[in-house]
Amino acid sequence: MEILSNIKVHARNLKCLSSEFQGYDTIKPINLIIGRNNSGKSTLIDMVEYAVANNNSYKKLVHKGNPPEIAIFSTDILEETELKQVFRPDTSGGEIGINHWDFGRRFIGRKINWMIEMPGQPVFLSIDPPELKLNYSIDKYYERLVKHKINPLSTKLFKRLSSDRDIRPEGDSSISLLPNGQGATNVIRQSLTRSSYPTKQLRDILLKELNTIFQPDSTFSEINVLQLDNLAWEVFLDEPGKGLIALSQSGSGLKTVLLVLVNLYLMPYHENKQLNQYFFGFEELENNLHPALQRRLFLYLRKIALDRNCIFFLSTHSSVVIDLFSNDNSAQILHITNDGEKSSIVMAFTYIDHKGILDDLDVRASDLLQSNGIVWVEGPSDRIYFKRWIEIWTGNKLIEGVHYQCVFYGGRLLAHLSAKDPDIETEDFVKVLRINRNAILIVDSDRSQEDDELNSTKKRLISEIQGMGGIGWVTAGKEVENYIPTEALKNQYKNNSLNPIGKFEFFSKYLDNLDPSEGERFLRNKVLYAENISNYFTRGNLGNTLDLKNHLDAISKEIMRWNVIKE
Repeated sequence: MEILSNIKVHARNLKCLSSEFQGYDTIKPINLIIGRNNSGKSTLIDMVEYAVANNNSYKKLVHKGNPPEIAIFSTDILEETELKQVFRPDTSGGEIGINHWDFGRRFIGRKINWMIEMPGQPVFLSIDPPELKLNYSIDKYYERLVKHKINPLSTKLFKRLSSDRDIRPEGDSSISLLPNGQGATNVIRQSLTRSSYPTKQLRDILLKELNTIFQPDSTFSEINVLQLDNLAWEVFLDEPGKGLIALSQSGSGLKTVLLVLVNLYLMPYHENKQLNQYFFGFEELENNLHPALQRRLFLYLRKIALDRNCIFFLSTHSSVVIDLFSNDNSAQILHITNDGEKSSIVMAFTYIDHKGILDDLDVRASDLLQSNGIVWVEGPSDRIYFKRWIEIWTGNKLIEGVHYQCVFYGGRLLAHLSAKDPDIETEDFVKVLRINRNAILIVDSDRSQEDDELNSTKKRLISEIQGMGGIGWVTAGKEVENYIPTEALKNQYKNNSLNPIGKFEFFSKYLDNLDPSEGERFLRNKVLYAENISNYFTRGNLGNTLDLKNHLDAISKEIMRWNVIKE
């Protein structure tokens, strides 16, 4: 596999992107782009397409009056041959004074960082590790070291397949293929019928790869292109027992797979190129594909990427696809969001399965990455309380699964989480904000009295998450259950003389005072208890319980901000 991990492709002011450089911090065989509609997924594919084109055509895409910029950042290892061209063995004196090569040999094996703002000239950035401070400047020598550099992506070809695509009957034309599928019928026709082409070989490849993806659901025995009465040409496929069926009478999923294969096999033949010369930008391939077929298609692309050394940039909404690649070292996930003004990109990488922590939590990558924000709670009963609180407090305006996602961390796993900036985090934690940059953490204080200290793990997480702009909520009482309003308990037990639960009282012991076995029943099924008691929650009784009102005000406002909802 060609090494592209040393390359960054960033842009700013490109269409919906903000004025800060952001984009791909590395390029992997599979680059998965996720985000809601109109968040900017296509812009991330545009960025790579323009970088490969290596021209200034993108400059016309002005964002709010600001000129767009696309930059390629690269890090190379300095070698003796290129160093000797700048620090010459036959030269002495000048700023360096001593023999230039005696000075320059110190850079062998060191990293040089440089960039090209498309389509400009290479610019030196830094030497790593930095050179010791000198009494003179050698910047001009550094600049000579990168002067010969070229855009490392300019040798690639970019092929795109848009989400709005089709294969239709077509008349005769020259070979070309547009992102919407226009031209595909003609490409297939000429590939399979012209005597100057290896028609049997190309036909066999198409059928073999089509069956690799579709079996066992379907098997195709023949592919042909026939001329219709109106003189247009159309693709036909033969399934045993069904005969030849026109592609126009087939599902759009079949057309999508066929378009992928045309891009992978027919166009490289006609352009006389190898697959390792291509970047492919495919948008929402999962449209109209059954989940099983999605898995086969995307695993097929992964195999092609690794076996044939080509690169895929894939935008998707599919939870099947996100979960497929979330634990894959050959893939990375880019999560793009839009706040109504600009789009921002988070590199999710593959830390989602870090040490198996999130597998232990029974959390799917798609749940985390497609949510507008995450509320971390200890367990399922806490989720029921939180969900009901937010529904009541916002008049059902904020809905779980739509505006936020609850995730269970479990008491024993809390120590593995971190809310520090993922770019500066050095310890071995699950990077909460790398998974989703919007986060709220709710933890039980577990205090037995007012002046008890919060444990060190909870202190660390609350401090970190607040420092990153998130919300850390430590319960005022011992546990979440201490927020259950007295009025709800009176209604549940049909007893108007009940005393409020103590702020730091174990809830199970409080229940034992009502009935000796009630505490045990609660502990056996806290989820069922939460479902029942929450039916008696009202805005009034919640607002009069400890500090619940202040937290619900702040959290509702925060979740609305995540979702760009006006209060």
